[in-house]
Amino acid sequence: MRNVTLSIDDALLKKSREYASSRGTSLNGLIRQLLAKATETPESHTWFEDFLLVSQQATGNSQGWKFNREEVYDARG
Repeated sequence: MRNVTLSIDDALLKKSREYASSRGTSLNGLIRQLLAKATETPESHTWFEDFLLVSQQATGNSQGWKFNREEVYDARG
């Protein structure tokens, strides 16, 4: 397996590591998964382009708020 060097802003690096960790993987693993998905089939390439477009256009901001399991079940009745 080859190594690749990336230049990433410190804030983005921190957020990316936290994101990967919250999903039970490393940043390296997350990047490998995204690249594998993006290059797997023509359909996945379309998915990846759609993902990038939506993520760039997203304007939502939870301001750090996160729901918890009890709130989800309470809301469903």
